[in-house]
Amino acid sequence: MNTPVVEPLKHSGLGITATIIAVVAGLGLLGVFGYAGYVGMNEPGGELSETDPRAMMIGFGMLAAMAMLVLGAILGAVGLFAGTRKRLFAWLGLVLNVLPLLLGIALVILGLAMTA
Repeated sequence: MNTPVVEPLKHSGLGITATIIAVVAGLGLLGVFGYAGYVGMNEPGGELSETDPRAMMIGFGMLAAMAMLVLGAILGAVGLFAGTRKRLFAWLGLVLNVLPLLLGIALVILGLAMTA
């Protein structure tokens, strides 16, 4: 009797990559916020000028982390539809990349509303 051998499904490589990107970008955001807080505490008046190189580094760090989150979200979404694979890491990667993006957008909207 020949019984068919069913191999267990493997995890999606794109999903694993998306999850790793979410963790790295999250740690990067945490580092940028920590540095911004440190600089703000040590600056007289608590504010940096727009031309201060430290302010530019903080802005670049935020943009780089957000770009990584967008890339991770795209990889997570693609990982959901990639063949017959387990989708756990694809879902985790998608959620962990989209939540900080949405929170960042909400913070920008809140900041714009406070200046108006």
